[in-house]
Amino acid sequence: MKQNQINQALQVALAANVPVLLWGPPGAGKTATVNALATAIGWPIETVLASLREPSDFAGLPIIVGDDMRLAPPDWARRLCETTDAICFFDELSTATPSTQRALLRVVHERVVGDLVLGDGVRMVAAANPADVAAGGWDLTPPLANRFLHLFFEVDPAVVATGMLGRWPEAQPLTIDEHWRDRISHHAAVIAGFLAARPAHAHQLPDHHESAGLAWPSPRSWDALRLVLAAADGTGISADAHLGLIAGLVGDGVAIEFLSYQRDLDLPDPEALLADPGSYQRPKRSDQIHATVAAVTTAALERLTPARWTAAMRVFAAIAAAGSVDIAAGGVRELALVRPVDAEVPDELTVFGPVLIAAGIFVPAESTAESSAATASKPPSQPRRSTKRSPAKRPSTKPAVVKTAGGGSR
Repeated sequence: MKQNQINQALQVALAANVPVLLWGPPGAGKTATVNALATAIGWPIETVLASLREPSDFAGLPIIVGDDMRLAPPDWARRLCETTDAICFFDELSTATPSTQRALLRVVHERVVGDLVLGDGVRMVAAANPADVAAGGWDLTPPLANRFLHLFFEVDPAVVATGMLGRWPEAQPLTIDEHWRDRISHHAAVIAGFLAARPAHAHQLPDHHESAGLAWPSPRSWDALRLVLAAADGTGISADAHLGLIAGLVGDGVAIEFLSYQRDLDLPDPEALLADPGSYQRPKRSDQIHATVAAVTTAALERLTPARWTAAMRVFAAIAAAGSVDIAAGGVRELALVRPVDAEVPDELTVFGPVLIAAGIFVPAESTAESSAATASKPPSQPRRSTKRSPAKRPSTKPAVVKTAGGGSR
């Protein structure tokens, strides 16, 4: 990816709060790009050189405080806690030893340094040279690699030539829609449909250790992808930057498959279905039905009200009536666990049969009332006489003892 594409993809990832790792040869300008972007968007940046750090710099230094042991965080972590929005930049990450990489796991994913929890506004960015050209380089361990969105920096000769004349391009801040989170449910539904059609891509750890140190699909990377795609909506980023975001989380091959699937997928708007459950029309492919159920479920859960819960259940009933009972049952099960107290249970749910009712997932209000009335009309039950027969006594096999008048026995 060229520098302008890197800037676009990097800003989307920062907005979605997904950790980013820039790969590129030495001297390509990775560090300068990150610093320039931080200046353009007005965020402070704290640079931590991985090659100069030990595991305790990330896991915390054990100290004794009174009768307790604490893990003291380093100064750079304390400074980050004093800010609202900031970038924590781990430079030369591929020079970190495996033990230091292990200590970084919790920092990158949970934003915890020692006993200090960094704020949600702290974004994680890293830069690395490929291990074969890094000074004392190491391949990234698969657990650490899978926590990042990987972007690959390409040197653009035209940009370098212009820069030599004193006109290095400035990072252009993107306009991120403040309501981008409303689109998460849509992209989650698309991903759900894709994984229903291609379940092998849900988790695919590469066999080769070098590939395992880059991007590969996992539940964690798919979860990050729904956030990144939602944040990218409406930004106008280039097609290459868009592809780079997807490939940076799930790998090149899976990214191309996903994009192809996404282009061919025609999903109804979940909000339109919630407004009019009767408007559902059965698509041709089962993966599209999976995606529709996921979209409606996610949309209902994001703003759960009694009316939206009932509407979602009516959508699932319509999907079942169209011949997809098993797929719709997944949405019914999930929403049945969070039914609002005042939510009406539609009569149409009987299409799922007595199995779900017997399992206690839901009980229609009418059935409950009828059961209560029937119980009240019954006469008091009489205690039942046991029909179980007592076991017959077995004759004793011991010899009888007869006492004599003298107190003896014979």
